[in-house]
Amino acid sequence: MKTNSINALRKSSRSKADLFELLIADNMAKTFGVRKDFKKIIDNLINSLKKFENGYFRIEEEKGRAEKTAKQLIKFLKQTGINNVKDIDWIGRHHQTKNTLSDVDLILEEGKIIGLSLKSTRIGLGTQKNLGYKNLKRHLLLDLDKEMERMWEKIRLDLKQRGGYLASICTVPKSIIKNKKRKYPIIEEIGKKYGYPVQVKSVKQSIKSFNNLNQKEKSSFMKLIFGLEEDKRKLLNILAQKAKITIYWNEVYNSIISGEGLQARKIRDVSYGIYLKNKLLIRLQASFTNGIGISAYCQRAFLP
Repeated sequence: MKTNSINALRKSSRSKADLFELLIADNMAKTFGVRKDFKKIIDNLINSLKKFENGYFRIEEEKGRAEKTAKQLIKFLKQTGINNVKDIDWIGRHHQTKNTLSDVDLILEEGKIIGLSLKSTRIGLGTQKNLGYKNLKRHLLLDLDKEMERMWEKIRLDLKQRGGYLASICTVPKSIIKNKKRKYPIIEEIGKKYGYPVQVKSVKQSIKSFNNLNQKEKSSFMKLIFGLEEDKRKLLNILAQKAKITIYWNEVYNSIISGEGLQARKIRDVSYGIYLKNKLLIRLQASFTNGIGISAYCQRAFLP
């Protein structure tokens, strides 16, 4: 698949996820009589999605799935006694800055917050959480500063040796090089070439670091992944798949975040798992935010 096609697919997938979240938020607002209008941003997303391949199909797919999901979600909330929603916030892409797994917040009259972690997938369970480098440094004691510094030295040298325009940007800020990747796809290839070894080394270091953590520190890392360190929100997981919709409180994970007996093991060169005895609890994949070395390092956590 060509670079431009891959980038378009990523943008389309993110926009599709945003649309699903916003359709749910809009439905919740109408159901509970909240004076919040998401129509403008929904319309903008739909217009954006129309430009992608299979855009019209994706739009109708998410509309249908959101309608079915909202019906089941409303039924679940009312059966749980939640009828007093006074406001609704769309968190969207601000997961990292908000430090939450929630995509949509339902603010109740008494000030409590129900966070909706929403996933709409064709296959699998979707991403549980994207862990940024700062969080990995703090919770996992991961330190890739020297590796990433060397990676950038190699990227700049490679650009310089290629001559022409690429050589002319070899000393500019990283953000400028990153933003040129669509016009010059070779930049993405260079990023992958020197970023991949960093991913491999980071997995080795992550496994060693996690296994050296004490029980309390392991627990803290697992709470971060599963959203159980949140004091402000009670999280509700909603997974919409083609054949079924699953809704459950995040508290089901309380039994596996004590930290006791947890071990990290390699799965592939760029991924590892955290296990309780021989049961895989979570799979983590070393990556960069858009899959290439010139972007920010992260780890994506997936349910098995």
